[in-house]
Amino acid sequence: MLPRLLSAVAFLLLPVLCLAGPATFRAERAPRIIQLTGFTRPRATLDIVSEVSGRCQHVYADIGDTIPKDGIFARIDSTLARIDLETLRVEERQARRQLQFDELQVERFGRLLSTKASSRSRLDELELRRDRSRLQLDILAAKKKRLEEILSRHTVRAPAGWRLSSRKVEEGQWVRTGAILGKAGDYSALIVPLALTTTELKGLRSRSRLEVRLPDLNLHGLAVIHRVSPAFDPVTRKIPVEIRLQPELMDRLTEKRSGLRVEIDLILQDPMHSFLVPAAAVEERYEEHWLTREDGRKIRVIVLGPADLQKRPGKWLRVVSPEIRPGDAFLLPDSK
Repeated sequence: MLPRLLSAVAFLLLPVLCLAGPATFRAERAPRIIQLTGFTRPRATLDIVSEVSGRCQHVYADIGDTIPKDGIFARIDSTLARIDLETLRVEERQARRQLQFDELQVERFGRLLSTKASSRSRLDELELRRDRSRLQLDILAAKKKRLEEILSRHTVRAPAGWRLSSRKVEEGQWVRTGAILGKAGDYSALIVPLALTTTELKGLRSRSRLEVRLPDLNLHGLAVIHRVSPAFDPVTRKIPVEIRLQPELMDRLTEKRSGLRVEIDLILQDPMHSFLVPAAAVEERYEEHWLTREDGRKIRVIVLGPADLQKRPGKWLRVVSPEIRPGDAFLLPDSK
């Protein structure tokens, strides 16, 4: 993939032979190709935490397993919670029976009051008792919701379809509230964290297609920028960036996991503002190097070193000179 990329770059950015004649070439800015390397990790991770204390009865997933469709990872012994809930239900039935009696009493003494066979104060006392019975039922209903919620939390859940990367509980083990029982990750999408300079981030964003390689698996495909952090590391002077592998590439992975090496070739402008020229066009005299313009005038250049351009014929050099501008034409040796 790298040879194909360099070949494409060469045709777009590197010096090309002038169509007017094979003995000339035009100078173009030399690109700088850097290789970014990162390693895959899941799109998201979470700690699986126990919200209650108790003895672990069952664990339904081990490291590497997928969380079942019902999302249940483990169960904590809920015997005491179920006993408390059953006790409350008995209290609720008792309160309902008391309310029925109080309502009958209010109705009975209401009729007696209409015939002046009872006092108003007695009826007020019965109405107050009835209202208290209603409030007691409301209190028991609230307690029931709380106990049902506590009972449900004895079932420890995790997102269905996520994979378990860590397990810290065994059946029969006592766990406390807030204890981390394991860690799960969403491996349906893989991201690659990078740390980039501002220039590198600009170059990454300028790419219409973000091609990546997985050299250990001999795969290549596309990715997209997933997240760019607004934070900045003052020590490294770099910006945290995450890219996400596209679904087409994900489908070709035999195993979706962390730690897969991913490489990206990034094309940046050479900070030395150098040009690429054929090595044959550079003339050396008295330890100085020269290029010849179309009119025969010599231009002194500084050779920075060879340019490693695969699948491009001939040898190329990176040179700098204040007298060269992009598009300037120079002669090749056979026309001097």
